[in-house]
Amino acid sequence: MKKIYLFTVLVLVFGATFAQSIFDNPITGTNPNIANPYTTGQTVNANITVSGIGRGIGITGFNANDRYNANSWNTAVLDLTAYFEFILTPNAGRSINFISCVYSSQVSNTNISNFAFRSSLDGFTTDIGTPTATTTATVVTINLSAPAYQNIITPITFRIYAWGPAAAAPNTFSINDFTFNGVTSVLPITVEYLNGTKQSNGHSLAWKVNCTSSSFATLVIERSADAVNFTPVNTITATYLRCQQPFDYTDNSPLPGRNYYRLKMTDDNGSVTYSSMIVLLNKESGFDIAGLLPSVVKTTAILNVSAAQKTKMNVVVTDLLGKQVQQQTYSLVAGSNQLQMNFSNLPSGAYQIIGYTAGEKSATIRFIKQ
Repeated sequence: MKKIYLFTVLVLVFGATFAQSIFDNPITGTNPNIANPYTTGQTVNANITVSGIGRGIGITGFNANDRYNANSWNTAVLDLTAYFEFILTPNAGRSINFISCVYSSQVSNTNISNFAFRSSLDGFTTDIGTPTATTTATVVTINLSAPAYQNIITPITFRIYAWGPAAAAPNTFSINDFTFNGVTSVLPITVEYLNGTKQSNGHSLAWKVNCTSSSFATLVIERSADAVNFTPVNTITATYLRCQQPFDYTDNSPLPGRNYYRLKMTDDNGSVTYSSMIVLLNKESGFDIAGLLPSVVKTTAILNVSAAQKTKMNVVVTDLLGKQVQQQTYSLVAGSNQLQMNFSNLPSGAYQIIGYTAGEKSATIRFIKQ
């Protein structure tokens, strides 16, 4: 049985790019059930911490060698307290991208005939895969490559439930060995915010980043006149501790008209990421709608607006025939404005946004509501 298990794991590991075991245990020895959780013999990726294999209060350990065995799976319907459990927690600055969970299991008799594999992501309500078990060792593969199980940065719990009609004890179910396959990744530097305001002496920029996975970061403010060709205007190299505080910079010589700004971030491994762009207007009056993120909207989106001076703007949303479906007035500051838009009441379809201030009208921005 163990040889079959190892072959299955190897197929999964080499069949998926860079997939590897991040948590496994062959579970050997006398009566592993004595421990709850059981951790002896487990192998764990250095970038995560784990609980071992444990069990819920609805079942009790039952002696058996070379497998984690339990009794009392004798309910006619699923008992939410009767389960085997695994908790995996990525270390700070790391994420987990799961591929699969492969385990072998067996039951003492066919009274135990129902099984479920679930996770804490939805409160253990949705079945994952189609687990099964027989009275001989059975290898089960649970596919965890769905988007929901990628980029996990907080603790995640997986549980295996079993149940069957009430019958005379013992009704035992065991996990004989298991492997969680996946990869761990370093989290990139991320931007909490990048804001800009127009000042009498230029354009004032303020930003905050999260670089918990990097001992230092190189942060470059880049500027462009056309949102395509950027040049650096300010560079800061910050330690991890410095990254905990906000940054600011004043561009004392902005370009005439539109100035597009973005933040280029390089971590200590040389990985580069960019922030979204903001636009500031270097002129006496006027405003400009720079864009809507995302352009395909489910419920809410951010409308990026640049204003040359403090003013009020009326935002009108219409369908493609020009029929008004939504309207709201916003107060703009001189500089970059991120306006929260709520489109949850709109039917699915294509729409357009136009902004109006006293005597001026913006260009039209189109978007799709899913």
